[in-house]
Amino acid sequence: MIGRSVARRYVQAALERAASQGLQEQLEEELKVLQMASGAAPELVLLLKHPTISAERKLSAVGAVLGAEPCGPVAELVGLLIENSRVDVLSVAGDLAEELADEVAGRTRAAVVTPLALAPEQAQRLQAALAGWLGSPVRLDARVDPDLIGGIVVKLGDRVLDASLRGRLERIGESLTAP
Repeated sequence: MIGRSVARRYVQAALERAASQGLQEQLEEELKVLQMASGAAPELVLLLKHPTISAERKLSAVGAVLGAEPCGPVAELVGLLIENSRVDVLSVAGDLAEELADEVAGRTRAAVVTPLALAPEQAQRLQAALAGWLGSPVRLDARVDPDLIGGIVVKLGDRVLDASLRGRLERIGESLTAP
């Protein structure tokens, strides 16, 4: 597996190139698809690493996965990753592209876990409340975990705000068993 800092440099360069061409959103979307495909179909990674398959055929396979020819910066990135034997970067490229785009835009990423899916208006209110509290725009990544029972858990970088019923029950249990 490739180090995250190495992967970050490759994705950063591709993101800067895409931004200069007005293709940043397309790059993020395509890298997200390639990240999911590399995890779901390891054959793609094996194909891209195969030494006897031509670069053109490899890029054609990437286009087939995307459903269209990749945008210029993605094609250049994939070509560079193949050339430098760094195809494993694709396993984290989508997440890194989103993180880097958020940094450039001054957005904070909030990972939100609830026992039931948030309604769109609830997500908007939560996003606005977090943005007001943090003083910066927020990108909400919502996930459902029925084990929470009730409440919400919000992760902002290295801070975790646990207002879930499961978390409260665990804290009560700990306080009852503490000497």
